[in-house]
Amino acid sequence: MSSLIPGLLIIASFIVSSMIMFGTFLFVSTTQSEALKDLGKVSRERAGGAISISSAGITSSTLGSSTDIALSVDNTGSQSVADFNLMDVIVQYTDPSDNLVRRSLAYNGAGIGNNQWTQGATGVTPDILNPGMWDSDETFNMDLRVVPDVKNGTSAVVVVGTPQGVSDQTSVSN
Repeated sequence: MSSLIPGLLIIASFIVSSMIMFGTFLFVSTTQSEALKDLGKVSRERAGGAISISSAGITSSTLGSSTDIALSVDNTGSQSVADFNLMDVIVQYTDPSDNLVRRSLAYNGAGIGNNQWTQGATGVTPDILNPGMWDSDETFNMDLRVVPDVKNGTSAVVVVGTPQGVSDQTSVSN
């Protein structure tokens, strides 16, 4: 009888620790499974997206004021862009005072403003499949304005990114 009680305590502690370990294993496995599903979804979305800046140039530059840049960006992937507010446009350049300037430009659907970008006069071309959206095999024309202006004789680097996380960059010379 004296060895029965310690034996029962050992068996009970083994059962309790096994239940705790199994519960922890089940929780961790479920969490990892959900994380892998989310990662797969993001990877599938990103794999379908691709853009390419087909042309870029400075359209006007006013010394001591601003520089306007025009871009044409091709959607070479299979993902559409419906909300241009979610796009990223970043410009890095040297200003006339030899300062390095890096700007993240805000989208302005009403027209171009200082340190903003908007759709160009032709917008999305040819806009056939989903009017108002930037679909596969369409070109998105963009106008950008940076303040202060880009220094003469230097280049600006322009990066365009979509909500799906794909991007392209180019340089334009002033």
